[in-house]
Amino acid sequence: MKKTFILFSALVLVKLGKSQTLTYGNFSVSLNDTLPVNVANNSSFNSSLLSITGTGATWDASGLTAMTGYPTINLSFNPSATTPNGALYPASNYAEYDPALTTVVAYTYFGISNDSVVEWGSYEPDTKHEIFQNPDKHLIFPFNVGQVFTDTYKKTNYSYATTLSSVQTGTRTVTFLGHGNLILPQGTFSNVGLIAETRTNSLGPDSYYYTWYDIGNGRKLMYRSENGSSITTVFCTDVATGLLDHNELYPISVYPNPTNGQFKLELIEWNKAEELNVVIYNAAGIPVVNVPVTNKTIDFTTNELSSGTYFV
Repeated sequence: MKKTFILFSALVLVKLGKSQTLTYGNFSVSLNDTLPVNVANNSSFNSSLLSITGTGATWDASGLTAMTGYPTINLSFNPSATTPNGALYPASNYAEYDPALTTVVAYTYFGISNDSVVEWGSYEPDTKHEIFQNPDKHLIFPFNVGQVFTDTYKKTNYSYATTLSSVQTGTRTVTFLGHGNLILPQGTFSNVGLIAETRTNSLGPDSYYYTWYDIGNGRKLMYRSENGSSITTVFCTDVATGLLDHNELYPISVYPNPTNGQFKLELIEWNKAEELNVVIYNAAGIPVVNVPVTNKTIDFTTNELSSGTYFV
């Protein structure tokens, strides 16, 4: 006698895993966003967070405190050509700065494309600035957990508007160290990637940078720079609920239903960059099958299951 299985397609759900890849599509969301950040007391930063790597990580920075006397900085990307010194950086298409605090916050000039983010220099309020002849690469797209790249740079430093002070060369090595959750004072952010950068300097010393990105939208949630005795820690002040990935469910189709031995599951929408698992539960809510998604259509056999009702 054949076994009969009823699959509740009306309640069909796919368990969605968070992507561990930073894509240009996601990063580009930040280009139209404003990022509110506070400068933190370095003593409130737990340096052990820098050694937490791999997938499923949790970085607890809930103890961060903002430095007194510093305003909240609202960073945004704007066309380089619209800034006062944009002509010095003709290869740059975006400048990041706070339009309300240009007397205290520098302009940083970037070349941002669908395959990378490179820095072309920065201009300080006191006219001290730098211009790269060979740009400094910070990101590549797509960028995956465990991936590493190294690039060279060359720049000229100016102590004043037209006073050349030095020429500097070196390399920048960028590593996608880990993926997981970041706990800030205002709450927990999921789908976060830690990217570390080491920049060598022909003039010394070397510099170290750590950025926690929201993988879903490219936002910098926390940033740490260490250059000799000069250390800076910055964290985003937005509430966590506004940044969580909301797409937890995935539409699918199951057929034939009922089934007596074999059935197919088809994903109506599927992005190969996303990590998906199909989970089948029995009537008691216990998972009995859990398989990763590798194709849009998946074949199942039910030989090892008892007759009954199941939820996919």
